[in-house]
Formats: sequence, structure tokens, C-alpha cells
Amino acid sequence: MTRLSATSKLLQMNKLTYLWYLLWLLPLYLLGMAIHMGAIYHGLGKTYEQGESYLADVIHFEIKQIAAQTNGSITVRFTTDEGREITRRLSQPIQNAAQLQASEIMPLRYLDNSYQPIVLVPIYEFHRKMVTMNMAVLAVSLLITFFIALTAHRFASRKLSRRGEPEQQIVIVDD
Repeated sequence: MTRLSATSKLLQMNKLTYLWYLLWLLPLYLLGMAIHMGAIYHGLGKTYEQGESYLADVIHFEIKQIAAQTNGSITVRFTTDEGREITRRLSQPIQNAAQLQASEIMPLRYLDNSYQPIVLVPIYEFHRKMVTMNMAVLAVSLLITFFIALTAHRFASRKLSRRGEPEQQIVIVDD
């Protein structure tokens, strides 16, 4: 084996070693996103069920279009029963923005210790359905990337396990 082929084989093995570790980053990221979406879903339900009802003033409404994506934000202000004034800016997809645009007073539910502390009552059902759809897409993506990562992991493991084996040579003997 020449020095050049030994060096290229070593570089290939180093790439495979990095691949062996890095290929799990995407499934781990998707798993983290799925956990985050689950926490949002649980927080929405908890706030809606256990939160206190308030009427909030809509102090600012904005619709933005960035490239092909349009979304909006609404800033609400309300005072809790304890006398604490809360002002929050909530980002909303464009589907919700149309429902919220004409409102000057917004009914909401508030629960301070929830993962999702503010729930806008008019769009609660749509928000839950949207989070459910996001979780379904994440679950499918996680399943697909898990199997891709598993296949690539097996491939890299096989290549790395052959590292110490001697190179096989085929010799043709003519009589």
C-alpha cells in the first residue's frame, strides 16, 4: 500500500468517525423540538383549564411579511387580581391575525406558573390544533431521521470496525 492511499484511507476513517457521532444530532434536535411542542401543548391546556380570565387591552397589532412568510404580533396589557400590570407581545400566524385584528379588548386566560402562561381565548382551539399538527410532523420527521441515522450508524460502524483488518488481495494464478 502506498503512502498516499494510506493517508486517504486514514482521512476517510476520520470522516467516518465524525459521521458516526454527528449523525445523531438531527434526531436529537427533533426530539428536543418534540419535547418543546409537548410542553407547549400541555401548557396551553393547563392555562386554559386552570388560568384566571382577564380582559386585556390590545395596545399594538402588527403584520409582517418576511420573504414568503407572513405573521403577526399582538401586544396585550392587563392587570391581575393582585394589581400587577402585565404587558406581553405574542407572535401569531397570519391565520390568527385576521381574527384578532379588529379587537380592541381581548379575552384571555392567564396562569403565571404555566409553560404557556397566556392563552388568547378566541384562538385557543386553532392554537391547540396547530400545535398538534406540529407535533405530528415532528413525530414523522423524528421517525424518518432516526432510521436514516441508524442506517448510517451501522454503515460507519462496519467501516470503522474493519480499520485493523489487513487489506485483502486477490491473486490470479495461471497454470
